[in-house]
Amino acid sequence: MELKKTQLILCLLFLLSSVVNRGTGLTTTSIGAVLDTRSRIGREQMVALEVALRKFNTTSQDLLLNTTELESTDPLRAASSAQKLIQQGAQVIISTGTWPQVLGISDVGKRQQVPTVALTPSSFLNKPFLVQMSYPDSALVNCFAAIIKSYKWRRVIAVYEDDDYGTVLGIAQLLSHALQETGARLDYSLVFPPMDSKSDPSTIIKDEWHRIKERRVISTVYVILRMSENLVLSFFKEAIALGMLNNGSAWICGPDVTTLLDSTLFSSSFASKYMQGVIGVQPYVNESTNEYLNFKNDFQQTYKNKYENNGESETSFNPGVYAVRAYDAMHAIVLSVNKAKVNNSSLVNILLESNFTGLSGLVSPLKNEFTYETNSNLIFRVVNVVGKSYKVIGFWSNSSGFYNELQMNPNASSKLPQLKMVLWPGEATEMTPAGVRTLQIGILKSTTWGEPKTMNINGETTNVTSIGGFCIEVFIETMRKLNPGISYNFQFYPKPGNGFTYNDFVNKVYLEEVDIVVGDVTVTSKRMDHVSFTEPFIASGLSTIVPMKRDNVHLMLLKPFTRNLWITLFLLMFYNFSVIWYLERNDKKSEEHFRGPWYKQFGATFWIIGNTIFQNNGEKIGSFYSKIVILSWLLVVLIISSCFTASLSSILVANQLKPVVDTSKIGCDGDSFVVEYLKNVLNFKDHKIVPIENPDDYLREFEDENITAAYIESPYVPEFLSKHKHYAVYGETQMLGGFALVLRKGDPMTADMSKAIVELQEDGTIKKLEEDWFSSSVCTIGTVESKPDAQPLGFGVFWSLFAFSAGIPFITLVAFTVQKHALAQRKKNRIVPDFEEEMVQNRQTNGIRMHEL
Repeated sequence: MELKKTQLILCLLFLLSSVVNRGTGLTTTSIGAVLDTRSRIGREQMVALEVALRKFNTTSQDLLLNTTELESTDPLRAASSAQKLIQQGAQVIISTGTWPQVLGISDVGKRQQVPTVALTPSSFLNKPFLVQMSYPDSALVNCFAAIIKSYKWRRVIAVYEDDDYGTVLGIAQLLSHALQETGARLDYSLVFPPMDSKSDPSTIIKDEWHRIKERRVISTVYVILRMSENLVLSFFKEAIALGMLNNGSAWICGPDVTTLLDSTLFSSSFASKYMQGVIGVQPYVNESTNEYLNFKNDFQQTYKNKYENNGESETSFNPGVYAVRAYDAMHAIVLSVNKAKVNNSSLVNILLESNFTGLSGLVSPLKNEFTYETNSNLIFRVVNVVGKSYKVIGFWSNSSGFYNELQMNPNASSKLPQLKMVLWPGEATEMTPAGVRTLQIGILKSTTWGEPKTMNINGETTNVTSIGGFCIEVFIETMRKLNPGISYNFQFYPKPGNGFTYNDFVNKVYLEEVDIVVGDVTVTSKRMDHVSFTEPFIASGLSTIVPMKRDNVHLMLLKPFTRNLWITLFLLMFYNFSVIWYLERNDKKSEEHFRGPWYKQFGATFWIIGNTIFQNNGEKIGSFYSKIVILSWLLVVLIISSCFTASLSSILVANQLKPVVDTSKIGCDGDSFVVEYLKNVLNFKDHKIVPIENPDDYLREFEDENITAAYIESPYVPEFLSKHKHYAVYGETQMLGGFALVLRKGDPMTADMSKAIVELQEDGTIKKLEEDWFSSSVCTIGTVESKPDAQPLGFGVFWSLFAFSAGIPFITLVAFTVQKHALAQRKKNRIVPDFEEEMVQNRQTNGIRMHEL
């Protein structure tokens, strides 16, 4: 009833003022405002509008301000309040409620052709008769992302108080997108319901904190996007009580909280007790101009008179950024109303084209979501709560990044890679918070090949007194390179075996039992479906280990030459044997052995050949042609014997041991991925694969002939070969993904740790660790293919020598045959005349004898 009377009185006053103004020539502009003066920000906005009303009222223009109170978050009630204001003659509505309320008010304004000026920070919403005079949320989250990037944090928790319609969720999505562009991610969203309707906010806050612990959220970087004044007071009290504002954490607050640092939070010493080290961000306001100082004086006086003795317990009267923006909104309305009357244009169109410099900087309604990117005047001030006050630690704009001085000219100020020195929660200044809680690192108490190498654990307290190993040392050096401030604890898991496999070990990350898994874990495609791997810190592959045995020493003297070469040599010797026998047998000067029985001829010929081999011609050679053949054969013998000696020496040195290549039964680590690899890639059948748990079992399995070959991951091959001399790597090593650290799927720390591992590889740290933990002296022994086997000499090497050795006897034999034929012909020619002469002599002799008779 009282409300209706008040509204009636206001309507009568409005009609009376209109009549009076018509008589005096004044232009009357009625402005409606829907405010929530239950909060400090709402009260500041109310006072700022009243100050602006007095400022812009002139002799030619009369401004009327009609306000209504937002008593709940219900959009329908807000729309109803706006409807009444319009009925009372409001030509424009100023709204400061939640976005569901703003949209309800703008719908009413649209029907009545009355523009709504929204002061609530938001993303761009293209609604008719809605004029957004606030800063864009996208600019704010970009500032948050820039701060997070400058400190190399990779995980963030968003904290905000949502409304009943979930509209603040859009800001969290903007933050998530901005973080992804910087290489970070939103780890968790801590969402609170509207606290106005909750009787016990402390219980709700505690429950949400415990939910973070139960879900093992890693991040300790908190970004408060939106939060009402009531929730701020309860929230930080509970955070301190639960130890959330301790060393290692970082807190960044948006303008909702930061603007209260000048009023509520410091007037009661709340910030000095519960907010030490918190970083606050809010739009920058130049407080040094005369216009601002005049506004501040008027604001302080008005606020003090209105609320100091009004049961509000106010002790601070400084205006915040929301108050300044409300003042500028009133200024924009006044300018637009005057311009609309002069140009006879629509008020909403003129408001949307507003562009002037006010107390808060450039005042220009949001026409699209990218307006802030081209607006170099949109600057955020960053402060740090220290002691009983706060200090300015830098400024940020989207176009220029961080810079330093109060000139507020990014081009003239000194730009910074990050903010000035910050007092972090826990009063830490020297070390930037790691941004993550104490990490839980999963390692194995022992592996198939003894990694870690050394470990001492107190049996009563399970405290680790010392731990070492190649993979663990790589992890420790990686964390030092990444951020020395990150703390971690080791959680131990049993050695793979008895049903516990390496895949189960890797899944500890997937199941969120640990944050990182460290060990001799090989990168595989199947594992990458559930977890993330860093850059491999050592290459790995599957090497085939086979036993070595001594070569057949009984036939060692036959090894220098191939079988075909031996046959060729014997045929050549028989060929020379035959030629010499023929030459000697047909020579008059030959020994009597070549005149006797065949076995004597064979023995004499063989004796000549044998003496030739040993370069001792004890038997006299009769034929000159035989000497030529023997000389050619002697040359062949000299060359062949030299090559035989050299080849035999090489074989004796290089081929003392031979690999026994037989993959009928193969052994491998049965607790790793190797079994699946052998079956799926190398196509081994199940019955051929023998799982082996301990390294020492390989030797026993070889000796018992249960396996004929073994597949071992290449980093451990030198260790095996150093202990067992009569084994070697055979064939090609099947290259795999390498050993890497295991993190949760999509963990942004993966990229940072990968970069740190690459840096450790480049500066030689990992190489040194590899030399310390693995036996580098045996890395090159026992490899069958490290050098080629000594091969026997074949016919191809000596074909020219054999041609020479076969050609000389043939030519000699031809020459001997030709000569023999010539001598025989000459002898024949001599025998015929001698016979005729003898016949004549015989006839004469016979004639004489006959005459005598």
